[in-house]
Amino acid sequence: MPTIVPDSISWTTHHLHLGLSATDSVLSTATGFIYRESEDTYLVTNWHNVAGRNHMTGVCLSDTLSVPDTLIAYFRDQSQPAIGHCEAIRLYRDGDMLEPAWYEHPVFGRDVDVVALPLSTEICTKYRFFPINSIGFDTQYKEEVSDDAFIVGYPFPEMTYAQLPIWKRASIASEPDIDVDRLPKMLVDTATRPGLSGSPVIMKRVGIHGVSSGKLSDDSSFGQIRNFIGVYSGRVGHDELKAQLGVVWKARVITEIIAGRTFGTLTLSSRGHR
Repeated sequence: MPTIVPDSISWTTHHLHLGLSATDSVLSTATGFIYRESEDTYLVTNWHNVAGRNHMTGVCLSDTLSVPDTLIAYFRDQSQPAIGHCEAIRLYRDGDMLEPAWYEHPVFGRDVDVVALPLSTEICTKYRFFPINSIGFDTQYKEEVSDDAFIVGYPFPEMTYAQLPIWKRASIASEPDIDVDRLPKMLVDTATRPGLSGSPVIMKRVGIHGVSSGKLSDDSSFGQIRNFIGVYSGRVGHDELKAQLGVVWKARVITEIIAGRTFGTLTLSSRGHR
């Protein structure tokens, strides 16, 4: 049997199931990925995944009107990363589900649909993690509108072979230097499924890079470049017949969330309904 060598980015992702412990039920599935800052390890995903509510309106996302209190993740074996182990993580620091365990954006709060959930020392010791910010991306090059992008995650509830994600193709649809809706996000053109919420988004470009005013320089290169550009959080709107655009929160929000160390809140932010 040939040896399977997955892409290094595939190893960073984890299949998530969000559940309610009282009823032992799974309310939704999603994607998360690992980010490491100093000696601390975080699971990054969307606010709406862990809260079970629309991050702008607060409306419950489940038809049962239930919200999760537990995140069930499949983490990778220390010696055999293709083997997954199920781990249940409490989403709240209290029994009344009033004190979230995740960090959210210190300025925009839940208006930025991204959270960083600190992982315990016990979990970090038991499993093998592949932080996305440890990968050698081509950060000297900036993403551009119309670049290819890939949403790397788990679109379906069923477990995949070796817990490896699907790479869903997209293209950058808005100017990356512009903050859409005056928030740190951009748009991509793609059709996706809810399970991809929380996926890392990777820019990919093949060709000649580092060209200035149509001329090559010592910094020019040929071939493929890739960069981590952000966190996917779902479609714009709910009308299937409209343009299928998705929201990507820019990668910088992760470091801002971790630096702020602001625990999540379940109340509407000052921006409220936009």
